[in-house]
Amino acid sequence: MRENGGNYRRGVMSLVLLSLLKRGDMYGYQLVQETERASGGKLTTQEGSLYPVLYKLQEQGLISDRRELVGKRMTRVYYHLEPAGEERLRELIAEYETVTAGVFAIIKGEAEA
Repeated sequence: MRENGGNYRRGVMSLVLLSLLKRGDMYGYQLVQETERASGGKLTTQEGSLYPVLYKLQEQGLISDRRELVGKRMTRVYYHLEPAGEERLRELIAEYETVTAGVFAIIKGEAEA
């Protein structure tokens, strides 16, 4: 599973980002901070690893962005959850719950061989 660890983490990050954006529009650094805060410090990420996931979600039409001028020169990009993103979020939650239940069943020895 090690070789797929990156894909798994990206999948989890997609779930996390869509969940956070359901609460409201946020910019990149805000998403980093909110991920750590909302997870009680159990999930941390850096902006550099966040943006590829955000760009992929945009390409899929699940989120959109808007640029807002902050001060005289700085532009901040806010990300917004689109209706397709809300639908995908519901699907991801269901998938994650199923996979997590299966993993815990194996870990706890409850699954039949």
